[in-house]
Amino acid sequence: MSTYRIVCTEQKPASQPPQHAHIVAVGVGDDTSKATTRFTLAEVIRKIDAGDRFYTKGEQSEKIANVDKYLCSSCQQYHIRSSADAVSDNNLDKLRYCKWA
Repeated sequence: MSTYRIVCTEQKPASQPPQHAHIVAVGVGDDTSKATTRFTLAEVIRKIDAGDRFYTKGEQSEKIANVDKYLCSSCQQYHIRSSADAVSDNNLDKLRYCKWA
């Protein structure tokens, strides 16, 4: 089993209400300003199902949030989200957008 820190995300708007974005890919690595590896949503879900762990870590709070898959009730597809806690800087939706060269 492997452990991956998500440092950035790629998101696309959901096609059905509620109007929000879904994560379609993530960047992982130790440096929050530069991801070393890109995983698509499908790859992340396969890795989670295989026992790998994904997480985020807040820059200021230094709190860790686990990332889990969930079934979206609007589109009926699996997506990922960070576990709920009392801080927001470790939320997947608050991470920077990935910029790949």
